[in-house]
Amino acid sequence: MAALSGKLTKNLVRTLGPGRHGDGSGLYLVVDPSGARRWIVRVTVKGQRNREGKPLRTDFGLGGADVVTLNEARDRALEYRRLAKRGINPRYNDRQEIPCFEEIARQVHIERLPTWKNPKHGQQWINTLAEYAFEAQRTR
Repeated sequence: MAALSGKLTKNLVRTLGPGRHGDGSGLYLVVDPSGARRWIVRVTVKGQRNREGKPLRTDFGLGGADVVTLNEARDRALEYRRLAKRGINPRYNDRQEIPCFEEIARQVHIERLPTWKNPKHGQQWINTLAEYAFEAQRTR
């Protein structure tokens, strides 16, 4: 993604004093009195409303300025704004899909098969899980 140009520069990111400093398009550098620096982006997720019925504005942390560069922060902010414009809350979208117990157990079974003294023990192990644990998981 091409980085957007804003008001901040690399030099300003290093030298600005405490406060909330805007780069434009909802991207801010927050500098604490202790000197800690972090990036946040403020977005309005399409379709979400606060208690008064007004559009809900939400701040999302993008990481510390010592780890996330200015261009990376701009790229991440742009991606968050794109998600919000489509009605997708960035907070919930960045979670990865978690494999289920059965997928993990079958992978462990394949990896551990050579470690059992008798291949029959490995087969008994996976069969027991298939009969009692996998079926119980499917019926929930």
